[in-house]
Order: sequence, then C-alpha cells, then structure tokens
Amino acid sequence: MHTNTRFSKNFDVLKLICSINFNASLIILAVVSVISAMGSTLIFDDQTDLYGPMSGNLRLMLFYLCLTEVAVYSYCRFSGDYKGLLVLGVFLLLLTLSLEFYGSINQVPIDENYQWFFLYMGLSHLSYGRVSKVNII
Repeated sequence: MHTNTRFSKNFDVLKLICSINFNASLIILAVVSVISAMGSTLIFDDQTDLYGPMSGNLRLMLFYLCLTEVAVYSYCRFSGDYKGLLVLGVFLLLLTLSLEFYGSINQVPIDENYQWFFLYMGLSHLSYGRVSKVNII
C-alpha cells in the first residue's frame, strides 16, 4: 500500500514536469512562429538568396503548425482525450526527417535548428500525451 502511494506521488511529479514542459513548448512554438513570420533570423538562419521563390515556405509552415497546434490542443483539452497529441507528436518527429528530404529535393540548405526544434516539440507532445492518458487510481 505504501509503495503504491509513493508511485502515485512520483507519477504526479512526472506528470507535472511533462505538463510544464509541454506548455513551455507551446509558448516556444508561438514565439518562434511570430519571430520567424516577422522575418527575424534570431532563431533560424534566413538564406533568402538561396531559397528564391521558396523563401517564405518554412515561415508559413510554422504559422500553419501553430494554428494546427491550437486546434489539436483545444480539442484534446475539451474532450479529455489526449490521443491527438500523441499523433501530433509522431507527426512532428517525422517532420524532422521530412525537412531533410525537402532540402535535398529542392537543393536548398535547411537550418539544423529546425530539426532540433521539431524534435523537442515532438518529444514534448509524446511525453505529455502519454502521461495525460494514464490514470492512476
């Protein structure tokens, strides 16, 4: 009985850490989207001379990702079902690989920070979605 209480408290701490990390990742996504949409090179290198007509693709992608994030998180929050965050986490992890493919197909360099950014976002979504799904009695 005592072990179950200790496990429950440890799990509550883990759940709190994952929740804080997830909410921080949402704030980071919003801030990065706004900063990138404004044309700043503070976070991601802007190589518009190489991109040409594609110069706004990655910025626009971040904006759409932010809107998608708001929609998925709102749905999960109101429904109480966090499976959508798990799916979005897997999508974000796959996006790290897709960016490399996108750069090689279009023969443009992609800033390495994009891959680290989406890796962090994906792992945050997966960890939060996983612990939010589990209920300890």
